[in-house]
Amino acid sequence: MKRIHKIFQGADKVESLVCIFLLVIMCFIVITQVFSRYLFNYSFVWAEELVRYLMIWMVMVGAALVQSKNDHIRIDFFPMLAGPRGRRVMEIVFSLCALFFLGIILLKGIKMAYFNRLFESSGLRISMLWPFLSIPLGALLIGIYTIHTLIKDIRQLFFWPVEKLKALDDRSAMEKYGDTPKSQGQDLSHKG
Repeated sequence: MKRIHKIFQGADKVESLVCIFLLVIMCFIVITQVFSRYLFNYSFVWAEELVRYLMIWMVMVGAALVQSKNDHIRIDFFPMLAGPRGRRVMEIVFSLCALFFLGIILLKGIKMAYFNRLFESSGLRISMLWPFLSIPLGALLIGIYTIHTLIKDIRQLFFWPVEKLKALDDRSAMEKYGDTPKSQGQDLSHKG
């Protein structure tokens, strides 16, 4: 289990670096385009298109990164009322629904990428396969993280005692709202 955890941590670092790299490149291109247009009265034909495609890739990789931390925006009113075991059941249902949706995105994204491989972008003159490939790849990455979370929730539901789940939920709530166990001098760390 620790090996899998390290693999996911490594993937998180790689995805973070990819997002940072894409953002830096996008900023550089936009700044260069603005200076070129207003100082030299010349603009690059490919700049806007490249920034658009890099943004799409960054969003899909970034969405996978956010899913790895389980930090997507959601309403958690009912799971908070359900108690530790009920919360895990709801999380499992939510994960299964998300996987169904991601499966549709993956299949449709593969079809779109395959269809658009025949077309060429107007400014960059590259195959449209590359921009459209971000959709199935992003869905696949998000799906992998969702499966990882699903397995963790199933394990916690069936094999963890309620006290341990409550401690985990209390710790999650404290970290979410800025009242961390470290600031209170408590150690609620868990193994598993």
